[in-house]
Amino acid sequence: MLTTYPFSRCILIGVANAIDLADRFLPRLQSLNCKPMVITFRAYNVEQIIRILQERLMTLPHTVFQPQALELCARKVAAASGDMRKALCICRSAIEILEAELKESNDNLNSSPVVDAFFEQQTAPAPAPVVKKPEIDIVKIGHMAAALSKTYKSPVVDTVQCLPQHQQIILCSAVKLFRRKKKDSTVTELNKSYIDICKSTLIPPVGVFEFSSMCRVLSDQGLLKLGGQCRDEKSKRVTLNVDEADITFALQGIRFFRSCLQ
Repeated sequence: MLTTYPFSRCILIGVANAIDLADRFLPRLQSLNCKPMVITFRAYNVEQIIRILQERLMTLPHTVFQPQALELCARKVAAASGDMRKALCICRSAIEILEAELKESNDNLNSSPVVDAFFEQQTAPAPAPVVKKPEIDIVKIGHMAAALSKTYKSPVVDTVQCLPQHQQIILCSAVKLFRRKKKDSTVTELNKSYIDICKSTLIPPVGVFEFSSMCRVLSDQGLLKLGGQCRDEKSKRVTLNVDEADITFALQGIRFFRSCLQ
């Protein structure tokens, strides 16, 4: 009631996750002549999430995350909800996965009979030791992908992982092609990107007719979108019909595709 008094300087600020808070209480507030000013904070986008994560990590003396791992986390969270708290939780989970991996590797090393035999044979005086700075392990894309899989489970990911190899390469080609600020392209340009990946990985590409057929299959599955009324199949417009982060997440666990997507 303090805000209703004449010359009152009292300001009441309400914060809520629900965007209909003001609507639910508006009749009562209007009866008190206290109609609120509503400010809606939008969800974080990819660039904002990456910037916030990088600012938090700047206080550490060494690199903790691979840049591509942070980008994968930011893209997935921004596409799903834009909740910064979710991004922080996923990063923490990725660090825990890395810690568990390092602990397991150290345990295996300490219990290895080969290592024990090696040290038993070192009876002669050794030369002056060479001190080598240990490599600092960081969270890589594989760790982040495992952390994301614990948090999100998308049917798109399952679909992409079950595709034949050449259809997966087409999706990789589309991801690389549309990273260049393009919204869409033609089937011919997508075919060129596909052939470039096949040549760089020494995989024989399929013919143009089969390539167009596979694009139609991916379109039927909702992964690609083919547009236009062109009779010529090569001139049809094509774009991704799913989030790029889902494709990256689905294929990052395979070294072949991880190198293709870089």
